[in-house]
Amino acid sequence: MKLRLAATGLAVLLVAGLAGTASARNPHCAGGIQYVVQGLGDKNKGNTEDYTREMNKAVDQLVQGTGEDPEDFEAMGYLGWAYAELDSAGPAGAAFSKAITGLTSKGDKRRIEVVSNNRESYWAKAYNDGIKNITDAQALADGGAKDDAKAKFAAAITKLTNAKMLKPGHAQTIRNLATAYALANRFDDAETVLKNGQTEAAADTSVGQLAEALKTVRANKASQLLDAKNYDAAILYYGELSKQETTNSDHFMGLGNAYFQRAAQKKDAERRADFKAAGDAYAKSFELKTSDANLAFNAALAYQNCGELALAEGQWRAALKQNPTDPEALSSLGSVLADEQKFDEAVKVLHQAIDAKPEEKIYYRQLGAAYSKANNNPKSTELLMMYMAMQNGKAGDAAGKVPVGSAAENTKKAMGAPEKVYDWESSGQKLQTWMYLKKKQGFTFDAGKGFSLVQKSDWSAPAPAGKK
Repeated sequence: MKLRLAATGLAVLLVAGLAGTASARNPHCAGGIQYVVQGLGDKNKGNTEDYTREMNKAVDQLVQGTGEDPEDFEAMGYLGWAYAELDSAGPAGAAFSKAITGLTSKGDKRRIEVVSNNRESYWAKAYNDGIKNITDAQALADGGAKDDAKAKFAAAITKLTNAKMLKPGHAQTIRNLATAYALANRFDDAETVLKNGQTEAAADTSVGQLAEALKTVRANKASQLLDAKNYDAAILYYGELSKQETTNSDHFMGLGNAYFQRAAQKKDAERRADFKAAGDAYAKSFELKTSDANLAFNAALAYQNCGELALAEGQWRAALKQNPTDPEALSSLGSVLADEQKFDEAVKVLHQAIDAKPEEKIYYRQLGAAYSKANNNPKSTELLMMYMAMQNGKAGDAAGKVPVGSAAENTKKAMGAPEKVYDWESSGQKLQTWMYLKKKQGFTFDAGKGFSLVQKSDWSAPAPAGKK
């Protein structure tokens, strides 16, 4: 999920709003205000050198003047203006805020409007520049220009940091500054901005958006750790998130992914422990989002990998409750049931797997293995013959000519043309297997000796497994 960007139109033009120099005004304040006016005039004329000198003098005079007369909030507003012209966003924002607060306490609506509009103009310029840099950076990144994109993200961060300092406590600015950090893969910085922002923007009615943005940033950070295969860090971070947001299914899923992938790097007891932890995390994720059968599937697979058969059985059944004909889940449940020596049930489930996907050779091998474990060797041979034909044979489009009166000819007369034909060898013997998938039967003939019947296979119904 991407963080949303929000742009704003440029604020109103800068407003002078001079009310004349009061008779009791501190001379440094009066002089500083005059320098601001002169500097802006020179700026408009293109006289950059005088403009810069006058703005610096304005700052010097207004800092001294407002220090001597801290109640001159109009002068404080001009100090913010001078700082803003010199790109000193932090001091400018502080001066603007102090001026607005002071003028508000005095009820001076006209001067409040002047200072607020001036601050809004500088903020809007920095903010919109930041948003544009983000947009440009994303376009460059999508085009593969990673270095250029990185530079644009850095510029966006600078501009939005300035906007944040010019207008402290503004939730929209804070959110988009965090966006710039996150898109630049600086998730720790984004998280810090959003955490601090919730306190800084507590008075902003939109502060709630910061909490939501923080969730997204944290999720993206955790995902980045996982993508980088930094499994230890991902496990720690997902663990923290799952404790903080105990009802967020995605955090537990991410924790499961981290444990599952780390397990592949481990051996023996450590490997089993990681798979068990993965299973627990996936199971919790599924508990929170029961509509997603993949979570139960993953939990079952993790439990099965660490030998927790009872837990695996429960999760496979949960997955199948959502998708009753999922052949992979049926196959895996059948395998678990066979390992638990629940042979009759295993056979029944594996038959369902074959019914769901009759051309998947592995399912015939699993069913044959289940019969073998149950000591039903004849039935095991029937199913394993189908597996070997599919595994080792070369598939043909149809059965060829067969000797008159042979078992193969009689079979064709009785059953019709087979849907699948496999030519293969076993111990030097040439064989041909015919599979009637809809009728759930197969016939293997000795292709080198008159097409006599070697083995008939029938999986039309579960046979008693044998051993209990």
